[in-house]
Amino acid sequence: MLRLVIILCLFAATSVGATDSWRGAGILAGGKGYAQTPMGQVHYRDIGPRDAKLPLLLIHQAWMSMIEFAEIQDELAKLGYRSIAVDTPGYGMSDPAPGQPTIGDLADNLVPVLDDFGIKKIIIIGHHTGSLISASFAAHHPDRVAAVILHGNPYFTKEESEAYMAQPDYDRTPKPDGSNFSQFFTYDVPGDPHPNTPENLRSRTWMLLTMYQMGPDIGHWAVFHYDLTEDAKAIRAPTLILTDAHDQINYMDVRLSKLRPDFKYEVFSNFSGIQLMNEPKRWAETVGRFIAPLEK
Repeated sequence: MLRLVIILCLFAATSVGATDSWRGAGILAGGKGYAQTPMGQVHYRDIGPRDAKLPLLLIHQAWMSMIEFAEIQDELAKLGYRSIAVDTPGYGMSDPAPGQPTIGDLADNLVPVLDDFGIKKIIIIGHHTGSLISASFAAHHPDRVAAVILHGNPYFTKEESEAYMAQPDYDRTPKPDGSNFSQFFTYDVPGDPHPNTPENLRSRTWMLLTMYQMGPDIGHWAVFHYDLTEDAKAIRAPTLILTDAHDQINYMDVRLSKLRPDFKYEVFSNFSGIQLMNEPKRWAETVGRFIAPLEK
């Protein structure tokens, strides 16, 4: 009898009308494929109007994948923009990178991705680690870039990098009580608006899932061994710095804006760096306002 009750409960929990609203990988519906690069297959999602003048290339942060742009891409498509989000090597569904790439290596690896599409020029947009990759790409491949958006820039000094590297890694080792998962939800992210809001819980869940999907954290190693200064000085395309007031690296965005006062600087939110996932529509609209003049 007990077994029957359990089976009936499981059936009820998965039947039509259940309260489970998790969409899973379904939020990445459409446009997926692979480009062959020197670092192996790079996974991408390409959606939006085919006749868009300047496609947007979206580069995610480390501890993440293209999933952080999934709902943003849908909103950009509604605004008439074509966007291509990629999983950087070693993250998401892309192949592991051979060895330990630098930020410059990861940036250069975008060239064969664009060539695979036959795209000559893009607007490149990055978040955190993706921001550094975008800056490096814009600096070293200026003929391929019409504009740049850098959201949250890990612009470390040598001393700051050493201090971050000295911190213990997040332990992903599975534990019998599941605390390797639960501790991620009790961890206080400075600047989170309300950690228990549905939007923020969803964003944290995706970050946790993608963190377990990735292999060694090659992205942060690359960040800590990269100095943004010279590449930032070399960027010639119109550039927007986006920041979140309570992002732990907000002061680094300020530092970058002082290095390049000609870059437009805008505070996206008063919260943490995960807020772009919580507000995909507003983020897409923010991007649209900056690039609209370039489309004319």
